[in-house]
Amino acid sequence: MATVTEENHGAVDNPATDEARWRDDPHLAKVPQVHPETLVSPDSRAVIVAPHPDDEVLGCAGLLMHLARSGHRILLIAVSDGERSHGSESSFSSGLLSQLRPAETSAALHALGIADISIMRAELPDSRVGEHQRKLQDLLGAYLQRGDTVFASWHRDGHPDHEAVGMASRDAARATGCRLIEIPIWMWHWRTPDHPDIPWQRARKLTLDDDMQARKKAALECYRSQLEPDHSTGNPAILPPEVLAHFHRDFEIYFV
Repeated sequence: MATVTEENHGAVDNPATDEARWRDDPHLAKVPQVHPETLVSPDSRAVIVAPHPDDEVLGCAGLLMHLARSGHRILLIAVSDGERSHGSESSFSSGLLSQLRPAETSAALHALGIADISIMRAELPDSRVGEHQRKLQDLLGAYLQRGDTVFASWHRDGHPDHEAVGMASRDAARATGCRLIEIPIWMWHWRTPDHPDIPWQRARKLTLDDDMQARKKAALECYRSQLEPDHSTGNPAILPPEVLAHFHRDFEIYFV
């Protein structure tokens, strides 16, 4: 997840939504549960398309653990290196972040207990993925195989990179005969449960056991660049506790 700043053209300008509002809302409570093999059949490869380093853990750490435990093939396509998360005035330069944030993903995957995973780094520019949406679609088309199950950020997620990834993944999946499942990430922070864009009828709930919840929290702790305040600028953490609360649940939501 990259911060939505003036520099990276955030598309949503609503107040943040507290996790308690989601927890108490009947829409979320009524979402039916889904089995991992309903999301990804035993003979299907899972392809995770992550806009930024950390989105793969925020959105689908539980799914990744389920897939790894059942021996599924997994390909992670890292669209950007998240190099613009802190802005030009920060001591966290784009060059530093382009090395640091992918390393945080590696540590996070280790914390999840996931070793057998292929990673392809597209190295598209953070905060400008929309300018390269066709390039991303073509790249996905080159890597996707018929029968893959593609997981990508929701195309109405409220962050321009996330939405571009969602649309490119949708078009590439259609062209290659793959199934697409979308993952809401920024939605939890910027939308409200009654927002008309949310496709509750498509939502499915994947349960995480106690061990998975603990591992997901440990994996999120690996993203120190996003969790700590930027002392060089005085800016707060990009992933403060009120944002992390959306991802400390005992379930994950997928739009199928």
